Amino acid sequence: MMRKILIVGKIPPPIGGVTVHISRLVRGLKEKKFTRFSFCDLERDQWFVIILKIVRHQVIHLHLSKPYQQLIFALFCKIFAKKLIITYHGNWGRYGIFGNWMVSMSAWLASVPVVQNAGSFQKAIFLNKNARRISTFISSADVPELSEQQLFVLTTFIKSYQIILCTNAWNLAFDRNGSETYGISDIIRRVKSEPDVALIISDPSKNYEKYMKSTFENVPSNVLFVTYAHDFRCILRISDAFIRNTTTDGVSLSIHEAMEANVPIFASDSVERPAFCWLFRDIMKVDFRDAIVLAGNLLDREAPQMIYADPVDDLISLYNLYLDKKYLDKNEVCDVNCPKKTKA
Repeated sequence: MMRKILIVGKIPPPIGGVTVHISRLVRGLKEKKFTRFSFCDLERDQWFVIILKIVRHQVIHLHLSKPYQQLIFALFCKIFAKKLIITYHGNWGRYGIFGNWMVSMSAWLASVPVVQNAGSFQKAIFLNKNARRISTFISSADVPELSEQQLFVLTTFIKSYQIILCTNAWNLAFDRNGSETYGISDIIRRVKSEPDVALIISDPSKNYEKYMKSTFENVPSNVLFVTYAHDFRCILRISDAFIRNTTTDGVSLSIHEAMEANVPIFASDSVERPAFCWLFRDIMKVDFRDAIVLAGNLLDREAPQMIYADPVDDLISLYNLYLDKKYLDKNEVCDVNCPKKTKA
């Protein structure tokens, strides 16, 4: 029987950075005629099917965000001599002491930990010499359109405002300090005093809208929650700028989609960001009009200089190494840097 990689994770719905990455990865592998993989859907497969798939495969590629799940999988694969690739979608160090310890242990036990930025790579390579840096951003030209009614509601909302801002959150989440991971409450407080500025919030889980209604006595009229299933790129198309006000991050899918749509990006300086992002420390101090000009200039100057490796090609190369039993030497280091700047 042909040896295959087993990709373990979830695909939309629900919509989120991890699920979108997996769906694009699976589609990308098929488009590149790579057939040496199977997929295990943790959302839809029954538990005995999941166990059977894992037992039947020698190489597992895991996409789960919870540290205890990563560690359990890593221990299982170590005990049963499975080769485990773990993609860590978030920034390392974002959990508490115990959560970070579990992340470190799973990376140490894994065959290959895959991380998203330079800071995370330095930590991962200390624990596991096979660590790699491969971006989770996979570009896609396929954009599902909004319905006529959905588009009508959006266009009717924005026509009363001069500046249209957007942000998103796949779900309501808090960091290890108890702060909102996506910082949307502060964005709302900032736009509340700007009557000619509109804010569209992509909220497919509907949980943020519920939380905001309990946080604010009245949600400002210049704020619109989009709570139905949709592709965020449809929101970017009608926006003047995208705000990423997170307290932690991995490789933000939305930041790169905004870049592809040529939409200026305001991003918190909480983690390493691409060079085309305009960074801020405190969203409450951002002047939106000035920031749009500055972010637009930065995007025009920096984005064309970025060279992106293809994450699907990088993963196919990694898969083939293990499927062909050409396992990485324990001292070999291969840092797949994405993106890089061209030389002047």
